[in-house]
Amino acid sequence: MPVLFGLLGPLTVHDGVEARPVTSPTHRSLLAHLLVNPDRPVTAEALVAVVWGEHPPRTAGASLHNHLARLRRSLGPRLEDRLESTASGYLLRVAEEELDSAVFAAHLRRARAAHADREWPHVLRESAAALALWRGGGAGDLPLPDGSPEAARLAELRLQAFEWRFDAELELGRHEGLAAELSLLAAEHPLRESFHRQLVLALHRAGRRADALAAYRSLRRTLVDELGIEPGEAVRRAHQEVLDADGSPRATPPGAAVAAPGAGVADDAPAAAPAPAQLPVAPGDFTGRQRELDALALYLRPGEPGAAARVVIVTGMGGVGKTSLVLHGAHTVREDYPDGQLHADLQGYGLSEARTPHDLLGRFLTDLGVPGPSVPEHTDDRAAAYRALLAERRLLVVLDNARDARQVLPLLPGSGRSAVVVTSRHKLPSLPCSTRIPLGPLSPDEQRSLLEAMCGEDRVAADPAAAGRIMTACAGLPLALRIAGSRLAHRPAWELGELARRLGRTDRLRALAVDHLAVRDAFSFSYSSLQAGARPLEREAAQAFRLLGLWPAYRHSAQSAAALIGAPVDDTLDVLDALVDSHLLDVAAPGRYRFHDLLGEFAAECARAEEPEEARTAAQLRLLGWYAAAVSAANRRVTPQALPIPPLDDAEDFELPEFADGDAALDWCVEELPVIRAAVRRAAELSRPDIAWRLAAALFGYGLTYWWNGEWAECLTEALAAATSGGDVLGQGWLHGRLGVAHGLAQRNELSLEHLRTALECFRAVDETAAQKTVLGNLANAHQQNGDVEQARLYAEQAAELAARMSSAQPTATDLATLGGVLFGAGDLVGAERAYRSAVAGWRALGSRPYLAISLTNLGDSLRGLGRPQEALEVLAEALEIRRELGSHGGIADTLEALARTHFEHGDRAAARRYWQETLDLARRHGLDHYARLSLKGLDAFTAP
Repeated sequence: MPVLFGLLGPLTVHDGVEARPVTSPTHRSLLAHLLVNPDRPVTAEALVAVVWGEHPPRTAGASLHNHLARLRRSLGPRLEDRLESTASGYLLRVAEEELDSAVFAAHLRRARAAHADREWPHVLRESAAALALWRGGGAGDLPLPDGSPEAARLAELRLQAFEWRFDAELELGRHEGLAAELSLLAAEHPLRESFHRQLVLALHRAGRRADALAAYRSLRRTLVDELGIEPGEAVRRAHQEVLDADGSPRATPPGAAVAAPGAGVADDAPAAAPAPAQLPVAPGDFTGRQRELDALALYLRPGEPGAAARVVIVTGMGGVGKTSLVLHGAHTVREDYPDGQLHADLQGYGLSEARTPHDLLGRFLTDLGVPGPSVPEHTDDRAAAYRALLAERRLLVVLDNARDARQVLPLLPGSGRSAVVVTSRHKLPSLPCSTRIPLGPLSPDEQRSLLEAMCGEDRVAADPAAAGRIMTACAGLPLALRIAGSRLAHRPAWELGELARRLGRTDRLRALAVDHLAVRDAFSFSYSSLQAGARPLEREAAQAFRLLGLWPAYRHSAQSAAALIGAPVDDTLDVLDALVDSHLLDVAAPGRYRFHDLLGEFAAECARAEEPEEARTAAQLRLLGWYAAAVSAANRRVTPQALPIPPLDDAEDFELPEFADGDAALDWCVEELPVIRAAVRRAAELSRPDIAWRLAAALFGYGLTYWWNGEWAECLTEALAAATSGGDVLGQGWLHGRLGVAHGLAQRNELSLEHLRTALECFRAVDETAAQKTVLGNLANAHQQNGDVEQARLYAEQAAELAARMSSAQPTATDLATLGGVLFGAGDLVGAERAYRSAVAGWRALGSRPYLAISLTNLGDSLRGLGRPQEALEVLAEALEIRRELGSHGGIADTLEALARTHFEHGDRAAARRYWQETLDLARRHGLDHYARLSLKGLDAFTAP
């Protein structure tokens, strides 16, 4: 498979046939960030930060959506489907072999393994292949922000590839010509001792002994002058090789014998310092996490002399596999730390008392050779002695399960070539570090590999459907998968379907336990630490965790969470941040929070067990009331001239989302639709039909665009059942009216008329004049669409009479659009054109794009009938562009069919055939029966005799 995306130099995209230019700097930045995370969701929050930095505008969410839509189109028809919107963010599907940086990393992994085995031809082949992928002048040409972690990682890996290539060249005796390259790299990286060592050897072996000695003296002078240290052992060995070649006496390298602080001295020789080897065994079935392992291997390499010690922090929720990853990675780099490896479980989360820095420092000092009586009493003195020891040695320190930064800070070295890796369920934002590696759920391929490693490839292959259900139930959590795999491994007679059935029950957490391992326990430790926290904010976060568990399956904004919790938004943000820092809640997008699937189930358990029923009901009603107000606010932005929905009698003063324009409000409705539908059902269950019908009716703007998927009609039907059961006549009127519109948009004219007539009766019963006017106008539209021009005219006149009684001096854009339909049906195309142009102007001024697209399509059809095809095509092209941008498949079909008829009547039969065929394909994909019939009728004209 060819490389399609290039990051190692100026950004390139190739669709397999031709290069695809990405000209916009914003789109290049977005694409580069997506390619840094190939085949993984990137949150909208992260992409907003790429474009606007730390202070994005209020409209950033909507603007990002538009930028990504244009980026998708720029990728071309062969690649545009690769960019997907998921529940977790945006995902660019890229196979490893299609991305040059991934191919580069694969070559480098093979080079690393060959280097460890001293297989020099293999090292040379793989490192040279890796470097050949770089285009341009090097790391400075990367399409990534200067100083970004990924740019730094790739730059460091490139230098590592050079080091391994030069090692192989020197070992294979191919030193001719190396000095020029090495001289340049040594000058660019004056403190990188490896290049200087290789330069000394290359010069020496090329017969340039004096130049080799001069190169060594230059490095030593730089290190001594700038850092006050001598060159490392490897460089000193290279220097000695040069000296030995002339028979000179072997010198004792400066600083070669350094006694550990506190060590005894015998016979005037330094005592050998202990080299502890405390790493626990790594899991033998560890799979996946290759990117994270690469990052560990990179950042756990010993630092340069005098530089700050390397500190890597690995964070994630309980059970996500932090310890397994770190132990696996630590074992792969332990040869880089000849002075030993220290390990401690800090017990920050669990049943045992957390370890104190004072006790751990005492243990570490004695492990490193300091006699017990010499260990200082005070914690600060212990930390100073510990830092002094690590400054002289190359040690790897693994600190597992840290509770907070205060527990870890005294255990960090100050400087030197030692490294520390910390794992924690808390993000430890105040802890200084070289890099942070956040762990999320495993990818589907990684999940399958782990399950296969636990119970056998054959069993997984024998029932892939059951394996898929098991993975879904485990939600990508390694601990859950290990438990599931262990249960299968110890029950060879079980079929995977049996475990899948048990995990499919309501109480998954009960099934995800075996021996001492239990997912519920892992979550409980994190939650209990908040409950027992010393700060009030931690205890508030624990209660918020429970209340959020009342609505665990959906994403929350700060405003919706504030309504559920019953707190001001600013206070709620502090609480949400505390939950995110504790990995009990995820940030799914800018300002959006959600539970991991299994954590949500645990939070729901906590809510049922610890919150009184009255408190649970009150919290849910606050949330439902917030959604009713928020959906109404969105609808006012999408359809600004629509009749306002009356507020709830007990409406609270909620802080609602702000929408930059109608498109942003429509995007919000699309994103929130599953929650809104769930809210309708929950309101009915809580005997609040007044909330249920307001939620469904307020989806009017959404329904105008997305009526074709049937979800709005289903939501309206559910709410109507609740309003009818509760005897809410006003609600029934609103819902019958909305169902009339929904069926009318789908060309189900008889159903539309039936619901509209019932709506009119309901509104007359409760004396709602403005609502009656709206329904009369919709009845006019429905009759006109049904071909009954006279009835359409009568209802339009009745609507006008009510408008006059209501003192409506000027017709609205809605009134003008209705008038246009009546005139069109009556054959007055000149009057229809005039009415539709006025409606278009009104909708433009109001910024209502769904209504604008409808009126533009009707205007285009009027111009077609008037014999002005070129004007019609221009108007219809604008309508089609709007409807494509909105994703309105039903609207797209409507405009495509109008374009086909216009082209056909204008004599462009090829274009007409193309548009009717596109209409037919779209109609068949989305169940648009009316447009399927129209397009088939049009296509029949090409086969008729």
